[in-house]
Amino acid sequence: MYALLPYLWILFMVGLVVSTIVTVIRSRPKKAPTPKTTEGLTTDGNLSEPGEPILDFGDELAQIK
Repeated sequence: MYALLPYLWILFMVGLVVSTIVTVIRSRPKKAPTPKTTEGLTTDGNLSEPGEPILDFGDELAQIK
């Protein structure tokens, strides 16, 4: 029995680490579901390619000139 004690201790420590990681991953906030009707719409209502970034340089370009 005493020969198995170090292995049980290592198993206990690994279990603590794994359970901590699982708890942290499960407690993260979930993403809010996005409505499918507005997916891919830009601010002016035009359809854009999914994943395309929307860049708005309104006042910045006016200040450059």
